[in-house]
Amino acid sequence: MTEYNYTSFAQIYSAGIVATLLIAGLCFFFFLRRPFLINRARGVFVFSLVFYSVYILIFQVLKLYTFKYYSDFAVWLELVSRIIDGHGIISTLHQTSLGFGDTRNYLALHFVPLIYIIALPLYVMKNYSIYLIVLQTVIMVSSIIPIYLFARDTFREKNAGYLFASSFLFFPTIQYINLYDFEFLRMSIPLLLFSFYFLYKRRYRIYYLFLMLALLVREEIGLTTFILGVYIFFIMKEKKHGIMTSGISLFYFLMVTKGLMPYFAGNSSSLHYHVASGNFSYLGNSPSQILLYIISHPIAIVSNLLDKIKIANLLMYVVPLVFLPFFSPSVFFIATGNLLLNFLSASISHYSYILYYLSPSIPFFFLSAIQGAKNVSERYVPLLKGRHILLNRLDDKRVAYALVSCIFIACVVSNIFFGPSPLSIQFWNKNYLLAPYKTHNFHYSQYLPTGHHGKAIQFFPLIPDDATVSAEHFFLPYLYKKKALMQFPIFEGADYVLIDKTHPVKFGTIGVDPIEARKNPQQYYDMVEKDTKNWELVKEEDGIFLFKKRGWN
Repeated sequence: MTEYNYTSFAQIYSAGIVATLLIAGLCFFFFLRRPFLINRARGVFVFSLVFYSVYILIFQVLKLYTFKYYSDFAVWLELVSRIIDGHGIISTLHQTSLGFGDTRNYLALHFVPLIYIIALPLYVMKNYSIYLIVLQTVIMVSSIIPIYLFARDTFREKNAGYLFASSFLFFPTIQYINLYDFEFLRMSIPLLLFSFYFLYKRRYRIYYLFLMLALLVREEIGLTTFILGVYIFFIMKEKKHGIMTSGISLFYFLMVTKGLMPYFAGNSSSLHYHVASGNFSYLGNSPSQILLYIISHPIAIVSNLLDKIKIANLLMYVVPLVFLPFFSPSVFFIATGNLLLNFLSASISHYSYILYYLSPSIPFFFLSAIQGAKNVSERYVPLLKGRHILLNRLDDKRVAYALVSCIFIACVVSNIFFGPSPLSIQFWNKNYLLAPYKTHNFHYSQYLPTGHHGKAIQFFPLIPDDATVSAEHFFLPYLYKKKALMQFPIFEGADYVLIDKTHPVKFGTIGVDPIEARKNPQQYYDMVEKDTKNWELVKEEDGIFLFKKRGWN
C-alpha cells in the first residue's frame, strides 16, 4: 500500500466512522422522544430480509457468470465433486498450485468433517455452484433466528428482536462474508449463536448438540468454545457445564490438531504444524514457542496489536454496533481467543473486516451488543438521571429501545460508507476505494454480463473431463470437473491451458508475485504462446486463448 493510498483510505474511513457515530447519536436522541422505529420493527425486518436475500443471491449468481469467483471457490467445488465421485476429500488445485504438493487429503489442511453432510444433496443436484451459493446464503440468514430470540428474551419485546435481526443483515462484514467465494468458517456463526441461545435458556441437550456441530466446522472453533466454557464457569456459575464445555473443546482441539490432521497429512513435507503457521513464525516456530513469546513479551504484543491498520479493522467490527459490545465485557470476552489469534497474524487477510476469518467472533459481537444495550439502560442510565436534563424523566425501557434503534441506524449508515450493497457508496462510485486489492471491487459494473463473458463460457466444453487443465484463477471455478486443475502460470504437466488477456484481475501463485504478474502478464503468456513446439492453439476469440499440449489424446 502506498503512502498516497494510506492517506486516501485514512480520510475515507475517518469520515465514514465519524459520520456513522454522529448520525447514530443524533438518531438516539430523536428516538428517545419519538420511538417510531421500534414500533415499526416488524416492517423494517421484512424489508431487511427481502433486501438482503434478493440482492445477495442475485449478485452471487452474477458474480458466477462474470468470472468474479476465484481459486477458493474452485477448491470447494473440487472437494464436494470428488466426495460425490467417491475420490475422497481431495483438491488437485491445492496440490498443483497452492503449495501443498504432497498433501492429498484436505482434512490435513483444515479439519472440516461437516463437508460430508453438506455434499449429500449433490447426489441428486447437478449445479454444484448454484447449490453452494444458495446454501451459504441460507446458512447466513439462519443466524437471525437466534439473534431475534435472544434480543426478544433479553428485552422482553419482539420488536427489539426484529431490529437486532435487521441490524445483522446490514452489518457490512456479514454481507462481505456472504458475497465471498465459499468457505466453511462462516457456518460457525449460526451454530455458535444457537449454542449460546440454548445455553442462555438452560436447554443443555440442544446446547451440546449445537456446540458439537460448531466444533465440526473447523479446528480453531475449539479455541472460542473453550473460552465459552470459562464464561459458563465464572459468569453463569454453572461449573459442571463450564468444565464440560472447556474440556470437550480442549480435547477436541488437541485431538484434531495433534492427532487427526497429522494423520491425514501422512508423510507430507508441505505442512509445518498448521497451514497458517507461517503467519505466526515471527512469534515462534511451534505453538509452545508462540505462547511463550506472547507471555514473555507483552509490550511487543501490545505494540503489534496497536498497529493502525489493525485498529481500523477492529473499529469496523464495533462501530456499526456503536461500541455497545464493550458494555457487556463478559460476553465480549468469549470472542477474545479468536480475536487475538487473527490480530496477531502477519497476514492482513486474517483480521480484515471484508473477509471471513473472524466469523467465530461475530456471534459474540452481536450477543454482547444486545446485552450491552440492556446493561446501559439498566445500570448506567440511572447514574445519569438527575445529572442530564435529557434523561432525568425517561424510563429505562425507552432508553433501551432508543439504543436498539440506534444500532440499526448505525449498521445501515456504516453499510452506506463501508458495505458492498446497492446502498453503498462504492457500489455507485468506482473511485471510492476501501481496500487496495483488485478483487475488492463491488462497483455495479462488476456484475454486468457482457458478450465477452458469453464467449468465454463457450471454451469450457472444448476441454475433456479427463484432461489436466491450467487456467487463470477466474476460470478455475468452472473447470472443477476436470481431472486436475492448475493455476496459471503453473502449467507443467498440463494438457490444456486457458487464458484471458483482457481480464483485469491477474494471477499470483507459488513463485509468481501478483503485482509483477499484473505489470507484465504477457511474459507468462509467452511461455505457452511462443512454444509452438509443445503447444497448439485450439481456439482464440476476443482475447481468450485455449492451448492443447501437442500429442495429447
